[in-house]
Amino acid sequence: MPLLLAIRYPEEGPGLMAWGRRMAAALDEPLEVVLCDDAAPQDGIGWVGDDSLRPDFIGELAGDERWGRVRLANATRALVGESARVKFLLIGKHNSGRGDNDSPERRLARAVFEQARCAVGVLRLPETPRDWAGRVLVPCAGGPHSRTALRLAEKLAGEGATAFFVEPDVDEVSREVGAKLLEKAVLRAGVDPTAVTRKVALGTQVSGEISREAGSGNYELLLIGASDTGTLRAKLFGTVPDRLLRGPGGLAIAVVRAAKPTGERLRAAIGTFLRLKVPQLERDERVALVDEVEGRARWTFDFAALMLLATSIAALGLLADSAAVVIGAMLVAPLMTPLIGGGLALVQGNWPLWRRSQWAVLMGFFAALGVGLLAGFGARLLGFGLTAELAGRGEPTLLDLGVAFLSGIAASYCLARPSLSSALAGVAIAAALVPPIATVGICLSLGETLNARGAALLFGTNVVAIVLGAATNFFLAGIRGQKTSGAWARRLFIVLALACAGLAVPLTSVLVGKVTEPRLLEQRLSTVAQANGYRLLKLRRSRDGTTPRIEIEIAGAGAPDEGFVELLRESAEAQGGRPVRLRVRTLLETETK
Repeated sequence: MPLLLAIRYPEEGPGLMAWGRRMAAALDEPLEVVLCDDAAPQDGIGWVGDDSLRPDFIGELAGDERWGRVRLANATRALVGESARVKFLLIGKHNSGRGDNDSPERRLARAVFEQARCAVGVLRLPETPRDWAGRVLVPCAGGPHSRTALRLAEKLAGEGATAFFVEPDVDEVSREVGAKLLEKAVLRAGVDPTAVTRKVALGTQVSGEISREAGSGNYELLLIGASDTGTLRAKLFGTVPDRLLRGPGGLAIAVVRAAKPTGERLRAAIGTFLRLKVPQLERDERVALVDEVEGRARWTFDFAALMLLATSIAALGLLADSAAVVIGAMLVAPLMTPLIGGGLALVQGNWPLWRRSQWAVLMGFFAALGVGLLAGFGARLLGFGLTAELAGRGEPTLLDLGVAFLSGIAASYCLARPSLSSALAGVAIAAALVPPIATVGICLSLGETLNARGAALLFGTNVVAIVLGAATNFFLAGIRGQKTSGAWARRLFIVLALACAGLAVPLTSVLVGKVTEPRLLEQRLSTVAQANGYRLLKLRRSRDGTTPRIEIEIAGAGAPDEGFVELLRESAEAQGGRPVRLRVRTLLETETK
């Protein structure tokens, strides 16, 4: 696997060629040189075989070396594509006084550093380089990029490579502690601690200690792992290195990034696919979305009033066993917006939005639960029992999880696109957030704790799945947060995904039971019917209030007696484990000779 050297300016060619050949020899890999040239005849890299066209600074090519040209406008795509087959990619960094800060050459270095699949080094050359004596300084931060830098330094310079570590001077044994930590960092890099020089400095300003050591005149190259903080890198590539780069005997400085793991490359490929295939929200659309969500996803007087009214309507509809009234309550409830806000906060890494939206969900839940408890106490005094609408929310299944997840996607999709806002009403009906809370309160008051537990599970399922669904849609629509602020969001997303997977276990069990129980019941009743000279033709299950109702149709030579009907009822109750109401219809069959 070769080392690929990209040269953007002719004047940086001699210095980069020297470092490229030096690193290729250290890695024991062939060198390939690519010149970024606006006059290149083709869009991709054209490998040149004509020695008469070779620039003087490349010099004589060894047998395993080659060079080529690529148009500057297409250089990023070409170099990133080549990075899949090379071991290391080296490119120069601009000098502080050269040209526009946002020139194509400078953008190229940044893009290659961020996008290349292989290990990458960005090298800043001094004005007057020192003679190479094999002395390299490597700050050891312990991350994967600093480990890559240390391995490269060891191959470049052997014992001339200095692994450098800064330990706070807080105790008389601080230097010994730093030495132990440095030895562990070297071992984690896969380098023999005796094969490099190790040095510990005591101090609280890491960047200052590194700069002081780098300016001592003992090194030709400062090799920094990209895992070091952005502030440190800015100092070393900004005002501090200006002193080290200028004048005779300047110091070369390079930032090294390790090869991207497969998972990171896969995420990048997915992101590229989404940008190309899925319509992305424009900037003004994102601004309008965030403004809309932040304005409505908070606990206010209006939010509380709508929650109380929606729960009251839902409670009355549940007790009256009226599906139409319950649907009306779903349209009034405002809970969907803060759940969508939670999904938006996850993809943005927006902690204040997450806190506000989830506070609204929590307060809305307790307000609705209070209304449900009061309605349940009133129903108990009036002699109401468990209705079919209440019972129907006590056995959530995996289908409810799927409905909630898709509702989160649909609701966030509609909210992000004002032209589709009319569809939000249908999504609110599908999600059914308030009726489960009202069911919990009513059933607790009626003493139906098992049904209350099922309704609570349904609400929890809806909350988790809607947040995940909204986050998924916003991610697909191109909404991203800052990398520095999203660690908590990524961890929370994983927790919610695991919670969703955990909820899927009992929900799947209930669904499987609902699917298999009718078949088992039909087989059992068919066996009983055949043993008594009848054939089971049809079976239909329904509910009479809270009691299951079973209607069967049998065929036989005569009307069944009460003993046979009782046997059928006992068999049905034994199969379901609860009392049932049985209705039998008989089709008389007469056989003639």
